[in-house]
Amino acid sequence: MIDVGSLDRGAPAPLHEQLAHGLRASILAGRVTSGQAVPSTRALAADLGLARGTVVSAYEILTGEGYLTARPGGGTVVAEIVRPSEPRSLPAVAAAPEPAPAVIDLRPGRPGTAGIVDAAWRSAWRRASALEVAADVADVLGEPALRRQIAAHLGRTRGLDVAPDDVIVTAGTSDAMLLTVLALEPRGARLRVGIESPGYPRVRHLLGRVGVEAVPIAVRLGAGLDLDDIEARDDLDAMIVTPHHHYPLGSRLDAAARARLLAWAARTGAVVVEDDYDSEFPHGRVPLPPLHLLDPANVVLIGSLSKVLTPALRCGWIVATGAWRERLAAARADLDPSVSQVQQQALARYLGDGALARHTARRRRDYRHRRRLMLEAFAGVEGVTLTATDGGLHAVVLLPGSAREAETRVVAALAARGIVVAPLAGYAVPGTETELPPGLVFGYAEPSTPALMRAVETIIATARAATS
Repeated sequence: MIDVGSLDRGAPAPLHEQLAHGLRASILAGRVTSGQAVPSTRALAADLGLARGTVVSAYEILTGEGYLTARPGGGTVVAEIVRPSEPRSLPAVAAAPEPAPAVIDLRPGRPGTAGIVDAAWRSAWRRASALEVAADVADVLGEPALRRQIAAHLGRTRGLDVAPDDVIVTAGTSDAMLLTVLALEPRGARLRVGIESPGYPRVRHLLGRVGVEAVPIAVRLGAGLDLDDIEARDDLDAMIVTPHHHYPLGSRLDAAARARLLAWAARTGAVVVEDDYDSEFPHGRVPLPPLHLLDPANVVLIGSLSKVLTPALRCGWIVATGAWRERLAAARADLDPSVSQVQQQALARYLGDGALARHTARRRRDYRHRRRLMLEAFAGVEGVTLTATDGGLHAVVLLPGSAREAETRVVAALAARGIVVAPLAGYAVPGTETELPPGLVFGYAEPSTPALMRAVETIIATARAATS
């Protein structure tokens, strides 16, 4: 039988996590070799006297971390794991050039994709591709089957009572943002849209492309969105916010702040554009209700499958009611649908089968485990602070001092070591004053857990060396 270490039913850690830890230790120690098949979940459960679901959960953790690989029809095997090798003495000849370091890309915004292509995924696409091809687009707002499933999904996960007719299918968040901007009607000579600073750079780039004036509204570390600045303005046509989990600082709007923002929108006639990203991964925090739930008439909600599945899928949605729904529908009709019928039919079946919910639950366990490992790694590291970890798929490392040069040095030093991260300063609107300290932003969902933790060790060492 495979070595799984000791299991203690009286320990505070759940049995599936203990089992995953024991198997992980065996793999890293080389007691289980790459390519070796592990016992089936049923067989291992019988050997250990555990429920099969416990073993399934442990295997899911290790598959998500990159230690195990599930082969369709071929069982589950140990993945290829790079282990540190013993140093070798080199002959006294001209030294060969040092190989370039392997790149661990930690740029934020990419989820882990392990486990997506399973039986449910293949079944959904197979059934969708077997349907007759339509002669033309029947509904520019999206396939009715998918819109029904999105409405049901938002009801289950976000508490929204959404009518399928109020759902518009988009090619991800960027397409949804563009559609929303095109549906706006300026009250002055030019559209003016408030954006968070720091914030998602693509939003301001998109606004600039279509000639919209982006008005930066400060988001401060520890204090959140500057609502005093918003309330003093009556010249904005819209305000784009990430109220559930600000990108990248991780703050969120509490109930009082949400009430102030919605009262401002009602008073000025501006629309609030709510980017509800990362709501699937709250990491122990109680999810706050969407702004759209509180004021559907003045809030346009945008969501996507990018963080749950992959941005490469290019599928998202807008939820809007009343006059806003009609404006957005007209804009969608002018631009034509942006997601293929086959893809929409496949996703409708994937959601309807409950496969998305199961995949999200697996990802949630994996990301929480990774988060715990990172918090342990940074605990007690003097002068370096890990923050923005209460939700989502990214974290922020705050560097000591206030010199922006430290941020530049650390990012460059990490790149030289094959670790790609983003500078925190890159999220501020250029040309505006910012109170941001020097820092790094990195994603922790996409690489394998061993690669992630190697990168975290390098980040800590490099940050301390460059700022000491």
